[in-house]
This record gives sequence, C-alpha cells and structure tokens, in this order.
Amino acid sequence: MADIKFACPNCGQHITCDVLWGGHQLDCPSCKNPLVVPAQAAPQESAQVSARSLAPKPPATVEARLATNPAHAAGPGAQAPQRNIPIRNLTAPPPKKKNPLVTYGVGTLVVAALGVGCYYGYGFVSHMQDKVTTATNDAAKNSDGGEAGHIASLYKTLNATEPGRIAASGNSAGPRQRRSGVGQEIPVAGGADAGAATTNVADAQPLIPAVWTLDITKARIPSGRANGTLAGTNFVPDTARIDPVGTAHVLRLLQGQVTSPDHEVLVYLHLKAGETLGGQTLNISQDMSGTGVPQVTKLWKNNPRFAPQYKSFKSGYAMRLELGQNADGSIPGKIFLALPDPEQSVVAGNFKASLITNAPVDATVQAAPVMAPTPASTAADAAWQARYGVRRTQ
Repeated sequence: MADIKFACPNCGQHITCDVLWGGHQLDCPSCKNPLVVPAQAAPQESAQVSARSLAPKPPATVEARLATNPAHAAGPGAQAPQRNIPIRNLTAPPPKKKNPLVTYGVGTLVVAALGVGCYYGYGFVSHMQDKVTTATNDAAKNSDGGEAGHIASLYKTLNATEPGRIAASGNSAGPRQRRSGVGQEIPVAGGADAGAATTNVADAQPLIPAVWTLDITKARIPSGRANGTLAGTNFVPDTARIDPVGTAHVLRLLQGQVTSPDHEVLVYLHLKAGETLGGQTLNISQDMSGTGVPQVTKLWKNNPRFAPQYKSFKSGYAMRLELGQNADGSIPGKIFLALPDPEQSVVAGNFKASLITNAPVDATVQAAPVMAPTPASTAADAAWQARYGVRRTQ
C-alpha cells in the first residue's frame, strides 16, 4: 500500500502515513498540534489490469499506519511511541523568611568588632607615631653632621638669636644676658629689633602663581611675592632670612613660626674663600651635580602636633637664584626652585631676606691682656734661662 509523506506545517516534522489517512485529521507526533493529512489521488488502473489482476485485494480490516519515520514502523497496525515533553516551571520560588534576631545579632557583632578595632588601632598608631617623633628629635639633637645635624644646628642658632621662642627640642630659646668686664650689658645679636626685621617686607606684593618645570631654560621668575606649592599644599613664605650654619649660609623661606615652621625651603650656600654674601647668581639645571650644586631641603608638617618631616635634594632639581647686595642687614633676591618630588613642589618670586649674624662670644670668658715686656723683665728671663736651662714662665 502506498504511503503519504508530508511535513507538519507548524514544526516541520517529516511524517509518513498510509493513504487511508488522506483527508483525515490527526495530531502531530512532535508538536501535538492538529493537522489534516493531504489527500492523495489513487492511481487509475487500466481496465485490463483491473479485470485480469491476479493480485489479491488488501483486506478491508487492515488499519491505517502512521509513523514519523519508516524505521519506527514495527509492522502493520503499529503506532509510533508518544514523546513526553517536560514542562518547566518558570515561576521564581518564594523568598525565604529570615529571622530578624539573626540579622540584628550579626549587625551588633560587626559594630562591636569595628569599635574594638578602632580603639586598639588608634592606640597602636599613636604609640608608634610618638616613638617615631622621639627618635627623630633625638637624632636631630645628637647628630653632628648630615641633614639632621644641619637642622639641629639651625635650631641651635635660632635659640641664640630669637628671643622668647621655644625650639623644636622643647628647651627655652630666650636670649642669654651677657655682661662685659665692667658690668655693662652688651646687645645680643638677633634681639628684639632683629627678630622683628625677619618678617618679609615684600608682603604687599601680588601673588603670581609659580609654574613647575625642571627645564631651567623655561623657568620664569614672576614679578610678585615668592609663592608656590610644597608637599602638595599651597606655600606662601611668611619669613625670609639667611642663617649661618657651620660653614654654610642657609637661605630659609618659611611659613609659620621661625623656630617651628609648618613649611620651609632651605638652600645651603657655600661661599668661596674671601667671598661675601650678596651679588651671587646661581643657575642649577637638573643634570648638574657635585660640590658646586647647593643642597636643597624641603620641610613640612603633616600634623602640627608632631615634628616636621624633611627631604633633601643634592641634584636633580632646577633652580635660579639671584641675590642682591647687602643693605642694612637685608638682602633682596629672586628665586625659582622646582623639586623632582611626586608633588612637583615649586616656589618662585621675589623676597627680602634678613641677614642673621652669629651670636657674639660670651663676654664673661675673656683672655688676659698681653703686657708688653720691659727691659728689666727681659734681663731677668735671660738670667733664669742661662742658670736652669729652661725658659722662665709667669
């Protein structure tokens, strides 16, 4: 018996069935949608074949066969197995109920842990910071050379020249009264008048922002008051002065108190033999190094309660410094200084630095006057030497 082959109009499944299903309705074995089997015209047999055909007619009781594939037909009357299509539940499961006691308990434990950590952490950080501050101050007091030694010497000089100030070590910095041999007071260098003169006289000049660059050919000194940035913060020097420290003269541009500044730039100037301070011009490029390059130190405070931090540069920076002539203890000048630090510290502009001299030697310690020898004493000394073979001492 002939078969009818067609495709499901809904899912495209290929279906094979007997011609007896032609024109009947059935369900697609794949998508289960109803469909009508297309009818197929039976072939016309010739009269001779129909009359003399020896082939037996198919029994009328034969049931129609339906299969999706000839391989699935197991024999006459066999039906294709039905496929069970699983149905997925896409509805989200209901949220689980949380116990509020557990939530509150976890929150309480977290807050308690944070409180305990902050309490002990703050104490530990404060203790370590105090130790670092103490070690820094001790190194500054005990060192006789290097950066800490220079700064300690600078504070020592300030103690002798600044009246009524407290140094970084905590000792009194008031002036000591010195008396001459006849009981008269002598003036102390850097006294009240000199201390008042340390304030920069050029405060009324306008502030023109400095531009950081390490190319000395592009460095520009603005016409206004010296200013810039230092350690990531604005830097406007309140005081400009030149202090003697050892064999060097230190140009100090500082912001804050003189004995304990908040921000400061120090330039160590070494003069040649017989050279006086004033009239010098320095052009330092970042590729220069050696003894002719002045040491530059930046000093800053992250916390006013603790000692300042400092960092020195012996090369790698760019500086243009012009010093005028000394006039009544003050030297005008111009500066451009750019440091190779991550914050790109820079200071540029005009200043007027007060020249601080060394404190005089204590007058209470005086050498005995040298008396001119007399002829009588000379003759007595010659006789003493001739008799005993040694020179006579007083």
